[in-house]
Amino acid sequence: MANDEIAGTGTQLLDRAVAILKYLGEVGQSGASMARIVDVMGLKQPTVHRIVTALERHGLVDRERQTKKYRLGLALFAMGAAAADGTGLRQLARPALMRLAATTGDSVFLMARAGFNTVCVDRQQGTYVIDSLTGHIGGQIPMGIGPASQAILAFLPPAEADVILDKNAALYRQYGAFTARKIKDAIKKIRADGYAVDDGELVAGISSIAVPVLPPGRDAIASIAINLTSPRLTDSRLPELVALLTTEVRQIEAQLNPLAE
Repeated sequence: MANDEIAGTGTQLLDRAVAILKYLGEVGQSGASMARIVDVMGLKQPTVHRIVTALERHGLVDRERQTKKYRLGLALFAMGAAAADGTGLRQLARPALMRLAATTGDSVFLMARAGFNTVCVDRQQGTYVIDSLTGHIGGQIPMGIGPASQAILAFLPPAEADVILDKNAALYRQYGAFTARKIKDAIKKIRADGYAVDDGELVAGISSIAVPVLPPGRDAIASIAINLTSPRLTDSRLPELVALLTTEVRQIEAQLNPLAE
């Protein structure tokens, strides 16, 4: 077999393995049987069995004995935790999240870019407990949906932001009236204001405010968002929350600057 054919086969297997991991991430705790994975992936059973067996051997997926269903393995959690702490961002931001949650009583999220998605790296519940689209730590949402991801998107190079919007355009239909054009128009205002806000448009009754984390000389790498019930986001409270977020984010940015004294 030629070298380029071997490389192609290896790349194809890798793509299929990643697709299986993503699918198992979507089904969550319910898991999926081998037959279900074969059906969803549209692959032959021996191929799926070979890939899943390899993933299980490395601890990336686990098989429950009684149901014989497969779920994501704890090795992925360990890898994800290491990735989240790789830049030191999660460790640096944790005190800020705790202070914001204690001061506001609302839920606070640290969101970071992961390719074409935004991933929840950390969260701190306030007195008023509400859920979010990303759900638990590690949950993802397409870049461009929600203030947390829009705050990051607004401070990426325009050409790069356009690529992300084009790539995710089809996914936006799952979130109501959102389109790539509408999001592109929104990020212009976000760049001018320095923060992003949603007053219940994405999820009825739930509002969110986000400020991007902008290390000196670098593109946006993350954002911190406060999620709250819409009645709690009054006209007078909005600037107060933006000020609290901005103060905490600026302190984090200073610590991420290797040249800061």
